[in-house]
Amino acid sequence: MDASPHPDDFERSDADPRLIGILAAGIALFLAASPLLLRVVYPSAAQVAGIERDFPRPVPPVLDAAPKATLTVQHRRDDALLESYGWIDRDRQVARIPISRAMQLLSKRGLPGWPSAAAQSSR
Repeated sequence: MDASPHPDDFERSDADPRLIGILAAGIALFLAASPLLLRVVYPSAAQVAGIERDFPRPVPPVLDAAPKATLTVQHRRDDALLESYGWIDRDRQVARIPISRAMQLLSKRGLPGWPSAAAQSSR
């Protein structure tokens, strides 16, 4: 038996090399002809499509000169809200309470629909 490979053997699932060459040539021709064809179809496009240079400028951002102080003030404001009572929506009777008080109420009353601590310890 002859162990040398046959030169006319090739993978049957490969694409035809001539087809790949024709496609590559077609793409190259398209890329070369497109700008020329556009210039023929739209001869005045180069003059009309000028970019406007005097667009309105956006307002520059305001930089914080003392970001640490601003953050401290924001933290104090947030802490005051978290540690005080107040109305969120008076019409709907929705209020805010301090977090520590909310945790005390939840530990005493629990959440509706959740098993209580006593029920879980009896299992």
